[in-house]
Amino acid sequence: MKKSLRTLVYAFLVGAFVFIVYYVAAVVRGPKVEGVSWNPIVAAVLTIMGIASGAAWGVGGELRRWKTRDAILAANLALVFGLLFLGWTMIWDLAKPLNALIPGVRDSVYGFWFLAGLVAPYIIRKPGAAVVAETLAALAEWLAGSQWGFTLLISGLIQGGMAEIIFAAYGYRRYKLDTLMLAGAAAGIGSLVVDYFFWYAQLKPDVLLIMLIARIISGAILGGWLAKVIGDGLVHSGALGNFPIARESREKI
Repeated sequence: MKKSLRTLVYAFLVGAFVFIVYYVAAVVRGPKVEGVSWNPIVAAVLTIMGIASGAAWGVGGELRRWKTRDAILAANLALVFGLLFLGWTMIWDLAKPLNALIPGVRDSVYGFWFLAGLVAPYIIRKPGAAVVAETLAALAEWLAGSQWGFTLLISGLIQGGMAEIIFAAYGYRRYKLDTLMLAGAAAGIGSLVVDYFFWYAQLKPDVLLIMLIARIISGAILGGWLAKVIGDGLVHSGALGNFPIARESREKI
């Protein structure tokens, strides 16, 4: 009963958070500021995705299981990746000509924006790491002046939430390369759902399909694979001390 109640609470809180952010962006700040208009169907779909993300988080455990060092590391990673995400916008702009060759293929560079929600759980290995890190990174990117506006918080939460679902499905016990790549691919799916409702509803189905495939592949490689490379690199540098990833590395020696 306690576990079920916790899952419901997490689902409600995250769903409510997504709804409020969308309302503020679309109604309070308005389309002239955010480029997003209010739509009840969009609000419902995004809220449902938020509920699913919260439920996945709630099934696995609670933030009270985190240690102080976990929270500090997640916050630091989020800040670093938030600034890197802002810089990645230049790569996104440079890749725009790719769409002239094959519409939608530019999304093959999108996976970099999932890194916070993959590196953090790979290192910390606690429930909520993907959602927390990816959402905080989106917040840092927005505060740093991103052109995408307040809606970044929804994108970050859904991307982290989709990755969280994969880690939760494995009981927060498996963090192999295939798990990270699958989590990155899931983040790619979630990101396109959000972007579709905000900006891409007018695109043709074949273009959306190319974008989806590109984001899944990019999420798996630029997200999952690169997250493992970064995490392993930090372990070998000795920067992670007694975090679970470091203990696992020592046990393999």
